Amino acid sequence: MKTVFIRLLMHLTIAVVLITLLVGALVYRNTDVMLKEEVLGANAELLAQTQKIVEQALGEVQQMASSLAINTDVQKSVWLPWNLEEEYRFLQNTSNLFSERIHSSNYLHSIYLYSSVNNKLISPSGIAGMDDFPNYEHLREFIEGRETMSWGAGYWSDEHKNPESVLQFYFSVPLHNVEKKGALLIHLKEDVLYNAVVNTNNRKLGNVAILNEEGAVLSYKDKSMLLHPFADTDIEQIRQENNGSFVESIGGKKMLVSYLTSTFNGWIYVTLNPCNEVFKRSNDIIRITLLISLLGLGLGIALMVLVSRNYYKPVQKMVQALSSNLEQPFTKALHRDEFSYISESIDHLFNENEEFKTKFYNSELVLREHALIHLLSGSTASLRELERQLDYYGIPLQPEHFIVIVLRLYLNKGAELAEPEEKLRNLIYFQIRMLCEETMADHGPGVYIPQFHKQDVMIVNTGTWGDREQTINKAKELAFQVKRKVSAELPGVSLTIGIGGSYTSLSEIYLSYNEAVEVLQYERLTGSASILSIHDLQINHMNRNRIMNFRHLVEKAANELKTGRLEASLAAKDELIQQLSGDSSLGLHHKNLIVTDLLHALMTLRAELLAGREGAEEDDGLVYEFSKLQNLEDIRLWFDKAFIQTSEALQDKRENKNVEMIGKLAAYVRENYREPLSLQMLADLAFMNSQYLSKLFKEVTGQTFIDYLTDIRVREACHLLRETQSGINEIAAASGFGQKQNLIRTIKKQTGLTPTEYRKRNAIERLNSEKPRIDTDPIH
Repeated sequence: MKTVFIRLLMHLTIAVVLITLLVGALVYRNTDVMLKEEVLGANAELLAQTQKIVEQALGEVQQMASSLAINTDVQKSVWLPWNLEEEYRFLQNTSNLFSERIHSSNYLHSIYLYSSVNNKLISPSGIAGMDDFPNYEHLREFIEGRETMSWGAGYWSDEHKNPESVLQFYFSVPLHNVEKKGALLIHLKEDVLYNAVVNTNNRKLGNVAILNEEGAVLSYKDKSMLLHPFADTDIEQIRQENNGSFVESIGGKKMLVSYLTSTFNGWIYVTLNPCNEVFKRSNDIIRITLLISLLGLGLGIALMVLVSRNYYKPVQKMVQALSSNLEQPFTKALHRDEFSYISESIDHLFNENEEFKTKFYNSELVLREHALIHLLSGSTASLRELERQLDYYGIPLQPEHFIVIVLRLYLNKGAELAEPEEKLRNLIYFQIRMLCEETMADHGPGVYIPQFHKQDVMIVNTGTWGDREQTINKAKELAFQVKRKVSAELPGVSLTIGIGGSYTSLSEIYLSYNEAVEVLQYERLTGSASILSIHDLQINHMNRNRIMNFRHLVEKAANELKTGRLEASLAAKDELIQQLSGDSSLGLHHKNLIVTDLLHALMTLRAELLAGREGAEEDDGLVYEFSKLQNLEDIRLWFDKAFIQTSEALQDKRENKNVEMIGKLAAYVRENYREPLSLQMLADLAFMNSQYLSKLFKEVTGQTFIDYLTDIRVREACHLLRETQSGINEIAAASGFGQKQNLIRTIKKQTGLTPTEYRKRNAIERLNSEKPRIDTDPIH
């Protein structure tokens, strides 16, 4: 315990010291900033006032120059050649005018008028040439330049050759002419102007200096302080920022320089304040801060001792309480002190609590999903109970106005996926859920239920969407945005979306879900990656003529197939599918009815004509295959296959039926060959065309009807000739030949012998043979 106490005192002492020093540093810093801002604010005010006063004075000079420029005598002096003998009066008037203006102002040094026509100057003292004019180069640059007025600074020698600092102002005459014919040059006494206009407030911590754009001093009370111009970096900073401050070493002293750049003529106004005077009060703040810090340190240490002693008992009680609450308390000897024991005990309790919270949260998620599934399945709970479940599980749905949207996911076969299939599928489902929830959030409250009956479901509140028509359009817009985002983010994935109806009550959500699922069944008519709405299914209608036209094509396809004309049947079927595919105004419900009619016609034909054949149970498989088709093209190909299978089966049955029928007719011939039979007689018995029967008879038996009948009769006649002693006439009647001549002609044609010769030959062979020999009769 002693170790804990000492450590606690040390930590608290360090904390108090750090806090005290931090507070002192912050106080010093804030005070320093506050004093600097106060000085800079005063300087900014002084600079702005000075700028205003100076520019006002310069403006008066410009106004005076403008009034001089429009004076008639000045205009004549500029434009006309000077003839001192004839035109002396207007030149004298101009000189006198300049003298009057100079004597009326304290800070006007001199006024000159330059005439480019005469290349001479007029001044109050008379006319002068340009050879002795000190600022001839500046004047020439101004005359050749484009500006109409210009300010500058320089030195001008008085009559005793003493240089005086002046401000120079050049003014074009005439003012608005493209070509300058002359210029007014006005010199201002810099020191007089500074003392009269600029340096009017000595109570400030500094006075204002005026610099030109290059940083050269134009006017200041003590120019010796600014013999060295500011550094180029400082001048560049002044040009970029227009106003501000920086610290500069001037005359071996650090000075706080505040500056302001004029937009009037580009001059720079600066004030200089010694830093030691500006921040003198900051040093006092440092001393006060350190004193307060020491006092706070001492008080903090005293409080630490008192607080530590008083609060150690609660620490002991906490250790005892934790030991009693743990199922297996930790061994205190394994810990450095009570605090480490308390920390590990609390961590252990926290982990147990987190495990419990995780299990509870998972149970809550399961119950939440269960509540949503109940809504989609048609819960029998009361409306109040449903609203309570929404509130309890935090389901973001309002209790009224809903619409359900069902999403059917397809992975394109061409998508190359490197991840394991199950992991990739889960990732795709998660990305789709994120995109759907993000899009749904822009349209109002809603929830997303993944993989409900292998399809994802969105339940969206529509209370703010407007009337029924607007709600349907909003739902389609939401579905389109979901489809577009999924296509953009997941190129290998496509969605077919079904939209149910709009309902008011929670207990009706399952109705909208069932409608969305129902409309997805029509996906095979519109193709995958389409958007289907129960609203569109309900509003489409057809007239009777169009229905009859489609049914006529259905009947034509069935009839052609029934009569064995497969190509014509397939053509009628393709025409039907093509019309369905190209008719955008035809409702999905009616398209489905027409395709189903074609299926029923096919199944009916198979049931009627193929009943009792082996493999008839395949019809159920065909219907199941049809229910899984996804689009009209698949339906067309499926009907191709089904029609071909049915045609082949019908052909097989026709052939089997023909064999059976010909077999019966052959048996009839064998039993009644003694009667006068004919092909037409057999055709009448079979209800068939005699030519078609003749063709079938030869295909089945390999003989024509006459050959088959003759063969039977010849066999019977030969038998009677061999085995009996009956006369030829009797044998002809008994074998069906009727007359003797018919028998003789036919036997001779078949054996090459007459009946009598055939009988004698057969008798001789019997006598000569020692054992029975095989009948050499070619027919037998």
